[in-house]
Amino acid sequence: MDKSSGGSQAQFTKQSRIGVIGAGRLGSSLAIALKSIGYEISVVSSRREDHRSWLSQRLPGVATTADPQTVADAADIVVIATSDGAIGSVCESVEWRAGQAVVHLSGALPVETLHHASECGAVIGGIHPLQTFPSPEASNAFSGITFAVESPNSNLAAWLNSVAKDLGGNPISITADQRAAYHTAAVMACGLLASLTGLAAEVWASRGGVSRAEAVAALIPLVKTTANWMGQNGLPQALTGPYVRGDITTVRAHVAASSGVSEEHGAAYAALALAGLHIAGEQGGLTSEAQDTIRQILETALRDSCEIINRP
Repeated sequence: MDKSSGGSQAQFTKQSRIGVIGAGRLGSSLAIALKSIGYEISVVSSRREDHRSWLSQRLPGVATTADPQTVADAADIVVIATSDGAIGSVCESVEWRAGQAVVHLSGALPVETLHHASECGAVIGGIHPLQTFPSPEASNAFSGITFAVESPNSNLAAWLNSVAKDLGGNPISITADQRAAYHTAAVMACGLLASLTGLAAEVWASRGGVSRAEAVAALIPLVKTTANWMGQNGLPQALTGPYVRGDITTVRAHVAASSGVSEEHGAAYAALALAGLHIAGEQGGLTSEAQDTIRQILETALRDSCEIINRP
């Protein structure tokens, strides 16, 4: 019998006792958010004594510990909120029990990472909030976001979907073979967007007049407006600039400015512009001749930059 899907018919409700192992930025934010809407948070763990003290202040009545086993012993549903690299080893270090649920928060890892818990008779699942959590006090960041939910157990899947909805989010089902593409998209839209903004600021700052920090501050309203416009109007309508206009002279100037900072900056600009050129074309204002010329400019710039980067 597949214990993860049918070995337990345990029912999970809003009154089920929840424990969080590894309550860092995401785990802490989730515990605080769930407690605020009436979920039963029983115990949370952190290796850092100062963070356990912080958690005690923000989660009155909730036990804190440094021991993952203590969390597992006290909870019906255990959320493993550690880094992806530690989820498997943490799961294997704990003695789970039949009828218990064990959930991870990873966007990249399949729920089978928790196979040890399943072998012990627990049911397993995953829920990943498609959001960034730069602080453990980001408990207000769950509303309006998407949650990727995976579980072979129908009862646990239903509970995870309810959690997402109660937090004001939109649950979607995800499978193991979809996770790499899903999480790559998330990182491209978040972490790599931050890196891209940093690279953009460095290109601007390279000619003097502003520091990178000043350039980032100046670019942030532009980033926000672009994100808001995409939310309201989607693609390709939100895309603006020389690529939708077919402004070849400006594209050449951009290639020169970015590669003038470093070959890596030049390659990043050319690769990103080249990969997104088809989206610009979807607006209908870019002629095929201009699109072909721009593609040639970008392909040449990318090839030249990569050849220099890869020289021994």
